[in-house]
Amino acid sequence: MMKKIAAVIPMKNLHFAKSRLSTILTLQQRKNLALFLLNTTIKTLKESQLIYENIVVSSDKTIEKFSFENNLKFIKDSDNGVNNAVILADRYCVDNDICANIVIPHDLPFISAKEIDQICTLSEKYPKCIIICPSKRFDGTNILFRKPPNVIKTFYDDNSYINHLKEAQKFNIPIESLDLDNLMFDIDTKEDLIEFLYCKTGNLF
Repeated sequence: MMKKIAAVIPMKNLHFAKSRLSTILTLQQRKNLALFLLNTTIKTLKESQLIYENIVVSSDKTIEKFSFENNLKFIKDSDNGVNNAVILADRYCVDNDICANIVIPHDLPFISAKEIDQICTLSEKYPKCIIICPSKRFDGTNILFRKPPNVIKTFYDDNSYINHLKEAQKFNIPIESLDLDNLMFDIDTKEDLIEFLYCKTGNLF
């Protein structure tokens, strides 16, 4: 029987979407950007050959509607942060015999199904493991694959890349750390947005 792997996408309430871009984008523009990036992520995950289920965790009603329209599992949370959202998803995974999950931010515009499947395939050689891809600044975690889903707790918003590595080491969990350019790039700052637009259009504006 094929082992089940779930993708987990935690989403803030859209009212707080991309707050670091508030100096250059209106709230509505930031909401539109967040939904555009989420849609891109979901389309990519649906192309994956190895993701069994896509799980979105959020308190936002617009995202809940989007999840329903796209046949995604939606878990409602209370905006208590990414780590709490992941705990809710982990509980669902354990209760539904999902052997591993991969936590993916919604704002990785160059994510590809090939790389997601590469990560899932890499995990097959371990009975338990974490596979991690940092942000380009090596402070955040852009991809966190955990087998089983609750093999380590998460440390998002707290120098998460280093803390996830330390947590795995503490429990002697095998670690694979991947520096994949497409997955290390996220849209968080004005400079990130400019770089993304330049890559897509070849123009600065």
